[in-house]
Amino acid sequence: METNNILAVIILNYLTWEDTLAEADIVHNICGIPYGNIYIIDNASPNESKDELISHNDKGYRLICSDVNKGYAAGNNVGLRQALHDGYKFGWVLNNDVIIEDPDFANKILKVFEKDPNIAVVNSDIYSPDGHLFNRDAERPSFFDMTIGMMRYKKRGRSTIDLGGYSYVYRPQGCSMILDLQKLKQIDWFDEHTFLYCEEPILAERLIKLGYKVACCTETSCIHNHSTTVKNTLQKKKVRKIISESFTYYLREYRKFNKIQVFVANAFNQIKYRILGN
Repeated sequence: METNNILAVIILNYLTWEDTLAEADIVHNICGIPYGNIYIIDNASPNESKDELISHNDKGYRLICSDVNKGYAAGNNVGLRQALHDGYKFGWVLNNDVIIEDPDFANKILKVFEKDPNIAVVNSDIYSPDGHLFNRDAERPSFFDMTIGMMRYKKRGRSTIDLGGYSYVYRPQGCSMILDLQKLKQIDWFDEHTFLYCEEPILAERLIKLGYKVACCTETSCIHNHSTTVKNTLQKKKVRKIISESFTYYLREYRKFNKIQVFVANAFNQIKYRILGN
């Protein structure tokens, strides 16, 4: 599938403009996507990002500068809505800390959409720099999976049914995911009630309501240098607070957990992030 006219790339920038420009170069040089298909959204960075992105725009990427930082979901929505308005069929939400080495990366993912008209989002397998495969979240986690069954879910969440180079999963991986823009519009885009974190399971729940599916392309992969922007710009205490607020919103509004379940699941989630060093 030719990507030139159907796929727009959305890279959200906050402070780390050099990484953003490097990511745009990866998309162009490795995947062969024209710079004109790349939307860089500066999320009201309080540093020199806006000026630097403007001054370095000799390659022709599309720059949109937001006046207010309303968070990850809202920032990406700016680019996704514009991409649909400009006539693109798919939007590739891509963090600026993702390494791609497969020249056919985007095409392999786009081909998965041809397998089932109800597929709305596809991502690849995603690894850490040390070769660790991130949890695919193959199944919708239960209250047990979020609490005392958390360690068991780490293994079970990676086990997928191979359908010929792809598998169905519960939620996408937000660092690199390609979305069907018309389907995304039908669910009213990303929920902008969260500032950061939990966008993916919230998106999954919104898709489920309309009978849409999420898939993982197992024929390609990328490397995510996880949350470098967050670690460089936010203190750990503030990160844990944001995680708690977003996770609580997801549990309450989308999973309909009661107050006790929300409290317990949140406590286990905080322990998990403390163990991981976040």
